[in-house]
Amino acid sequence: MAFKRNLLFALAAIAVLGAAIASYALAQRPAAPDAMFTMLDGRQLRLADLRGKTVVVMFWATSCPICKGEMPDLVETYRKYQPCGFELIAVAMAYDSPEQVKNFAESGGLPFPVVLDTGGDLARAFSDTKVVPTTFLIDGSGKFVSRTLGAIDFTKLRQYLDASLGA
Repeated sequence: MAFKRNLLFALAAIAVLGAAIASYALAQRPAAPDAMFTMLDGRQLRLADLRGKTVVVMFWATSCPICKGEMPDLVETYRKYQPCGFELIAVAMAYDSPEQVKNFAESGGLPFPVVLDTGGDLARAFSDTKVVPTTFLIDGSGKFVSRTLGAIDFTKLRQYLDASLGA
């Protein structure tokens, strides 16, 4: 009887410790910058206005083969999860010409906001991003979940979206 009681006490202590560690780890994630995005059509979108949504901010370029290759998967992911509380913002790097970005967005039928970072301010605000593609995943509370340099693992992204959005 004493063994069972001690075992239950030990399991409860482990559970409490695990919850404390998880809570600490979640609390330590940095907040995303309160960035203002200007879309191709001139409308502005503030990241803080998307609180409550899971957001992907992807830095890309029209000259990047990986970036262009990911666009069909991004479109599919956006269309599936956007009604559930997901937003995606595609930020074209400062060295991309506005005409190339507009042409690519129109020809690819990109349904999500496409942004020009003409002065490089957004790239600097997001960990001084220089490499494309770089993708930031931000939770509903406005904190960074992950940063991916290079190709997105769409299986992991969709698993996270299924779990966090209940999609």
